[in-house]
Amino acid sequence: MLNNQVSEVLEKYYKEKNNDLFLKEAFEPLNLPTEITQFCVANNIKIKPMQFGTYPSEQWYFKIDVYKNNDFEVSYISILTVSKLAPIYRLEHNFEVVNKDPKKISPTLDGSAEEGHSFLQADLDRFLKKRFEKDGHSRMFETEATRKIEGVNFSEDVILFGPDVTQEDILFRDVLDILPD
Repeated sequence: MLNNQVSEVLEKYYKEKNNDLFLKEAFEPLNLPTEITQFCVANNIKIKPMQFGTYPSEQWYFKIDVYKNNDFEVSYISILTVSKLAPIYRLEHNFEVVNKDPKKISPTLDGSAEEGHSFLQADLDRFLKKRFEKDGHSRMFETEATRKIEGVNFSEDVILFGPDVTQEDILFRDVLDILPD
């Protein structure tokens, strides 16, 4: 199903060059469903919108309270990105631990994964999956996100993401470079 949705986006916006529809979709606000906000309030998870401007996606950070036990301190953040071009979302779970090594280079140690690092992140993951599947959304995992798209290129002046366009790029970024900065 995910491959079909990606193919539809490729056809509609990149091959048929339907720029007006792309712009219309990108300018349309996308809000979190109320149930997600309620789940977060009930579980003391703070939500922070992360897209400022116009994009073909919306992104939110879900911050879980820092856990401390003596010298140990860890924080958890989950990042949800939802495409406006197709019913597809990405979810990444992160952690950050204070580095107590006296010979440290970095003040923190961190990591990310597609599975939660704490029970609350895992609960959030399951809740988001259930809620988005209810609306017909598919989750895009890293292996699909990094798959290269042949025949689609970033505009000449875009160097931040490298030369290769991925499935994640066409669903969540302005590869067409037609949105205002």
